[in-house]
Amino acid sequence: MRTRRAGAAADRDSVAAWQLALGAALLIGWEILGRNGGARWVSEPSQIAVKLWSWLGGSLYVHLYATVTELVTGFLIGTSLGILAGMLLGRSPVLATILRPVIVGLYSVPLVSLAPLFIMFFGLGLMPKIVLVAIVTFFLLFFNTFAGAQRIDEDLVQSLELMGAGRWEIFRKLVAPATAVWIVGGIKIALPYALVATVTGELLATRAGLGYLLSQAAEQFDMTSLYAVLLILMVIGLLLSEAATRIERRVLAWRHAAE
Repeated sequence: MRTRRAGAAADRDSVAAWQLALGAALLIGWEILGRNGGARWVSEPSQIAVKLWSWLGGSLYVHLYATVTELVTGFLIGTSLGILAGMLLGRSPVLATILRPVIVGLYSVPLVSLAPLFIMFFGLGLMPKIVLVAIVTFFLLFFNTFAGAQRIDEDLVQSLELMGAGRWEIFRKLVAPATAVWIVGGIKIALPYALVATVTGELLATRAGLGYLLSQAAEQFDMTSLYAVLLILMVIGLLLSEAATRIERRVLAWRHAAE
């Protein structure tokens, strides 16, 4: 057992070393390309680092706060409503038959195209981006939760009812565990889309946020600032991916233990 663990640890260290080497090679190649006439389009990692350092002492925190607030608030609202609606319709065949065409019809509309409408309704503050993120997240969580709730074996539900289980007990012991895998899958899918919706809303019209910085850099052909913002968004995306992995491990700990 110890030998196997030691081997796994050595494999992880080897992979990490190769990843660091690849990252360093890409940065060196990028720097060489930028210094040999490509700075106009690709900038240079050294200049991007200087730009990020200067932003850390300036207004970056205001824009970062705006983007994170829109992302987290919209995601939490959309996730809660999506799971609730998915559970309700998934366990109510008649209600699902009535409302499903309406929901599918709304989902067929390109959701990003609704951003100008929300800006007209709510102005240029945080609210239109929060609403956009919430709607994008809602549909992804709804369809996943709905599919999971529909696939619950009705024989198991009837068996629990015969043993005297109430609705809450059936939900706690059967429905919630059965749909947990689907919900976590929906969360993993929705997180990157939520970030995309946030930045897209900020690109269209806003006074703050990373999307605003991105738009300003593009308008001024400031490639260093543009790549700096993209790097920040990449880091946020990686953090969201890690958060989704941790949520999966915690919520589905029983599944990993069984494996």
